[in-house]
Amino acid sequence: MKVDNRLQTAKLKMFYLLIWGFIFSLSAYYYFESDSSMVYPILLIAVIVTYIVLLLRRSNYFFMEYLGSKITIRYYTAHPIFRRYKAFELPKSYFYDYKISEKLFGFIKTFQIIVKTPKGRFNYPPLSISLLSKQQIEDLIKLSEELKH
Repeated sequence: MKVDNRLQTAKLKMFYLLIWGFIFSLSAYYYFESDSSMVYPILLIAVIVTYIVLLLRRSNYFFMEYLGSKITIRYYTAHPIFRRYKAFELPKSYFYDYKISEKLFGFIKTFQIIVKTPKGRFNYPPLSISLLSKQQIEDLIKLSEELKH
């Protein structure tokens, strides 16, 4: 079983690129046109605020797969610049628990894995699952519950 949000991540990446193009176009038009209309600066500010809100959400590509006796997790930011691809694997026997957290009324959702090794418990850093759909979150919970037992 696996959970993957590649399509949502690709859509958000394209949206980021469109926002950059829109910001550049509005800035260039406002700079070169000397009309005194306040529509363009207001529109530009609205687009920049939207961009900042999307950045604060910290949306990530998230992939989790349970195959055989190991769990594979891959993630990276949906933002097209400064991507750092990360992945880790852990044996199913080390999986102890998980925690799904919501902040800002569900705007930011995170998934945290707790493992239990012979040396003790360890909490992995929380991973953003804000881009997952409700069905994907349900699949993630079902997969995590299956791994707990």
